[in-house]
Amino acid sequence: MKKFYLLYHAYDFADGKEIKHLGLYSSTENAEKARQRYIKLAGFSEYPENCFYICEFAPDNDEYWKDGFVNTDRISEDFRNLTITLNKMADIKETPETSWKNQDYYYVLCEISALRYRTDDIQEIAGYIRKLFRDYMETELNPHLCTRTAEKILR
Repeated sequence: MKKFYLLYHAYDFADGKEIKHLGLYSSTENAEKARQRYIKLAGFSEYPENCFYICEFAPDNDEYWKDGFVNTDRISEDFRNLTITLNKMADIKETPETSWKNQDYYYVLCEISALRYRTDDIQEIAGYIRKLFRDYMETELNPHLCTRTAEKILR
């Protein structure tokens, strides 16, 4: 099967990620030659070479996004709402943005957020909330409170 090679340039900045699709090539050699041309151009030359990527694709194949996608605005809103819910549960009287500065708490939020996309089992989420708060926040939470919080998270 014939493969194609996508050359793109990507880097992170304060508000997100910038991605530029630069070309589609019939071989890795042609993609690499194009990368060498782009590296010298204005703008691109200001970034390290590891901002350029070459990805192999097989045509007529649904390899990517088979299950759809959620846009980043929705993910951000969901994460903010999760933070508000957990802040109330843990009696944290800070804004989500302020509470995210606590690295341990941010880790707890990320772990809970990831779990809720993998399961809809309220008891599993409630138990994980208790464990994370005990392990990372050194706080023992009431199991009933964690169950009610898990129910809110899944709504």
